[in-house]
Amino acid sequence: MHRTTPRELDPAGAQALLTELFEPGADRLAHSIGVGRRAEHVARVLGRPELLVSAAYLHDVGYAAPACDTGLHQLDGARYLRSLGAPDQLSSLVAHHTAATVEAAARGLDTTLRQEFPAPSGDLLDLLTYCDLTTSAQGEVVTVDQRFDRIYDRYPPGHVVSRSMRRAEARVRRIVYAVEQQLR
Repeated sequence: MHRTTPRELDPAGAQALLTELFEPGADRLAHSIGVGRRAEHVARVLGRPELLVSAAYLHDVGYAAPACDTGLHQLDGARYLRSLGAPDQLSSLVAHHTAATVEAAARGLDTTLRQEFPAPSGDLLDLLTYCDLTTSAQGEVVTVDQRFDRIYDRYPPGHVVSRSMRRAEARVRRIVYAVEQQLR
């Protein structure tokens, strides 16, 4: 396997890494590519850096076999990226995307997450969360309602992801609606 360097974690390098880590045609790959493309649009419209786009492509890298460790894909992905020499800002965005702190608390990993990866400042985390929660598992643009419905279909009510997303849902919906307002 090709060893990625930090400069190769620009958007094109991020896409290349995804194709190394996920099977062609896999939903996880399609979703990640879709989230990255959504972020390209958001970054262009709002004038945000390509860091947002790279983080969007790589947000679910923690699901890849070489990255899996704790079961908290945000933390696992951030650690994996750090092992590749990724910039701290990129690793922190991946670590904290889409209400990661809520699931981390449910898994007993909230202190670890906060100590290893300080929460990013600015609006890039909200923009990343927006892109994630308006992109389907197949990489298509969807409403936040459709995305939550699919998450709840995939994970049964007692599953840690389902419980965590229900706890975070109101806050995450506010983020999505606020970004939609900015994009208008």
